[in-house]
Amino acid sequence: MSNLATITRANFLPLAVVIVIANLSAAFYSHQAFSLIGAVLVLIGSLLLHASVNAFNNYFDFRSMIDSRTVKTPFSGGVDILVKGKMKGSSALLVAVICLMLAAVIGTYFLLQFFSALLPIAVYGVLAIVFYTPVLSKIHGISEVVAGSGFGVMGLGTYVTQTGVVDQVSLAVFVPVSILVGLLLFLNEFPDAEVDRIGGRRHLVILLGKRRAAALYVIATTATYLSIIYAILAGVLPWTLMVALLTLPIAFKACRLVLQQYDNTQRLVPALGLNVIMILVTILLIGVGFLLVPFI
Repeated sequence: MSNLATITRANFLPLAVVIVIANLSAAFYSHQAFSLIGAVLVLIGSLLLHASVNAFNNYFDFRSMIDSRTVKTPFSGGVDILVKGKMKGSSALLVAVICLMLAAVIGTYFLLQFFSALLPIAVYGVLAIVFYTPVLSKIHGISEVVAGSGFGVMGLGTYVTQTGVVDQVSLAVFVPVSILVGLLLFLNEFPDAEVDRIGGRRHLVILLGKRRAAALYVIATTATYLSIIYAILAGVLPWTLMVALLTLPIAFKACRLVLQQYDNTQRLVPALGLNVIMILVTILLIGVGFLLVPFI
């Protein structure tokens, strides 16, 4: 069980949980729709998808020898159990495939109910999972977009399983969630940039250089909060979602550290931690904001 938790990066899975919660709350706010069975199934399916992504990523990083060269931080995506021989590469691939197949069973259940709305979401999600590490991460500058939008699409799928539609509210949640998840990957790429370059990846940190990438991190973080504020002012989201802005001090501190320490891995580690907290809590607060509407 220890190897299974490690290869699927179980400590990263709360991301899927908060995304599901935020979109279930959005669906309840906009359509007064809530199916307990649907919510449980979509949560299980989302966790399986996230676990599959992580296991595939670990397998392909092992095959490309990226994990054997990477200097790990507490927030590194890669794991050492394959490099050290504690688990076979074929076993990691099997875990990834099984998780994906189990998620596909749940996905099929929902597709039978909401085929037209869910099919594009399902197709994009599967392609992103299977081809992200071996193919998409090597295309110039799209890995962060694919990762962010992939989890954003997970949220859209959650919303559709409750409401049957993609609408303005779901898209207004999709935007900040996608940016935030992209930022999670983006900042974690700073310490690994040189190893990733040798391994054939072409993400934004490599393409821009760390100094310009640090500035982009600040811009994208700012864009996250502006997207929420804009949707509130436009009347798409309720004003109670201002609660999501409570993480602004954390974001400010993370941005300041990134601008100062972008080229010093050890001193950048606190910013990596703040980035994770900012992302998870902001997405969770988006969900809380919807649930606050009847009480305020």
